[in-house]
Amino acid sequence: MKLHFPTINQFVSLLIFSITNAVFQLMVIPILVHHINAEKLGVYFLALSFGSLIAIFVNYGTMQTSMVEIKKAITIEDKKRVIANTMAMRFIPLLIAIVIVSTLPIFIKNGVYYFMILPMILAEFINPQFYLIATYNINKYTFINLFFRLILLLLIYIMRDSAYIIQISLLGTGIVMLLLNAFYLKSIFFQEGLSEYYPSTDKLLELLKTNSLVLGNGLTVHLQQSLFLFAIPSFVTPLYLSAYGFVDKLISSFRMLVNAYGSAVMPHAAGTHQLGFKEWKRLKKQQNILLSIFCLFSGSIMFFFPEQLLTILLMGKHDNNLAFFMQVQQLIQYISIVPMLIALNVLNVTEIFLEKKYTSYFGAGVFILFISILSIDAFQLGVDAKYVGFYPMLIEAVALATSFFIVQRIRFAKN
Repeated sequence: MKLHFPTINQFVSLLIFSITNAVFQLMVIPILVHHINAEKLGVYFLALSFGSLIAIFVNYGTMQTSMVEIKKAITIEDKKRVIANTMAMRFIPLLIAIVIVSTLPIFIKNGVYYFMILPMILAEFINPQFYLIATYNINKYTFINLFFRLILLLLIYIMRDSAYIIQISLLGTGIVMLLLNAFYLKSIFFQEGLSEYYPSTDKLLELLKTNSLVLGNGLTVHLQQSLFLFAIPSFVTPLYLSAYGFVDKLISSFRMLVNAYGSAVMPHAAGTHQLGFKEWKRLKKQQNILLSIFCLFSGSIMFFFPEQLLTILLMGKHDNNLAFFMQVQQLIQYISIVPMLIALNVLNVTEIFLEKKYTSYFGAGVFILFISILSIDAFQLGVDAKYVGFYPMLIEAVALATSFFIVQRIRFAKN
């Protein structure tokens, strides 16, 4: 099996980047839990979730599509054109997002906390990851991010008794992201002569229309995850909700690792895909074997040793919270197959992007959201709540089956 070392190096960098961001959140949460009340903590989570949603909107699908176009670009002029198109597509969503977060404090309670995500929005506008990943230059970005996150974590810890700790956490997170991305303004977004390549109005409208399908899928995926968490309090106990929320974080962390892998392999995949279907099929088989070995190992640990795994994750087993521990342990066994389903889907999605079947990709997102809504309705109508733990497996299985169906249709049409 031939290994592509730039891809491996990039995967390691993106893995470090994802772990850094995940661990940062996991370390901030205990600080906040011990120093603010439950209501404010809930507002903090809602603001972060809202910030993620708005960031998806501002990015407008360019993380995926522009990465592919940069990799396919042959000349410097071609790359400049992709960068200019990316900035143009993000500009209108940025203006809309600024208006939304600026007016929220007027109309809703605690709206000021939503205003605190403004730096996150500005940071997303100048997010250079699509270019750095496509050109295998993500290493420096990863370690600058690590440095900034450590400083911010130290600041939050020092200011933990402040009445403004939520504002500090939200603003600090956004400012760190903004400073990190600002390091690449001159080398990427302010390149000499870049203004010559900005698209015409007609071209911009065409780009916005095309990327709207990718954007729609991103938004539907985010909503599919959020809607179920929002709905389950009506049919499960608070204990079960807490346990499910913890497991949902585990799934999100694994998804971050898989997304890092997908982003790392995308540039190499784009080049291989251009060489022909035979080469692409060989690469996909190799990568799926590697992913399967890793996921089988991870899933086996989750299914056969959930107690030991949970003891490590919680840094010890606490007798005063034994019911919570036992519930999480059961849910971990339920989701043990989920890592495999997520991982096997990543290259299907990559192939859909490489074929530019954005309409199909958007349709898949809408279909999965529909399944999510049906699941919520089923529990509302009386389906036993003990099956709630199988929801992640259901959704990921549907996602894998849907992407597989789309890929097969693409191949059938080409033959």
